[in-house]
Amino acid sequence: MVRSFTDRVFGGVCGGLALVLPLNAWVLRFTFAILSLITGGVFAAFYLFLWWWLPQESLAERRRGGSGRLLLIIILALLTILAWLASLTGNLQSPTGQDLLWPLIILLLSIAFFFKQVRA
Repeated sequence: MVRSFTDRVFGGVCGGLALVLPLNAWVLRFTFAILSLITGGVFAAFYLFLWWWLPQESLAERRRGGSGRLLLIIILALLTILAWLASLTGNLQSPTGQDLLWPLIILLLSIAFFFKQVRA
């Protein structure tokens, strides 16, 4: 599972997903856009995470598997939806009643960015 080098609009995430899923990249782009609008930007943050996390496709190296990363992406997408639903129902609040969805998302993106920098 990699970000596409040839089929990209922003970061190549949807093009990379389309390489392993039986879907057109434009269907995935449309889905990400709609889900980002519906969830108030939560899926845009998920896309940003995938942009940082997935390696860029190399035209010199042969593509290998990627099913483990695909499974992890599916699990993370489901957890993103569950976190958004928990926020909607009020189950993701601090004791003072403040919504914790965006602080949690920013914390997870910061951790992902930190580990990406350490690994590089």
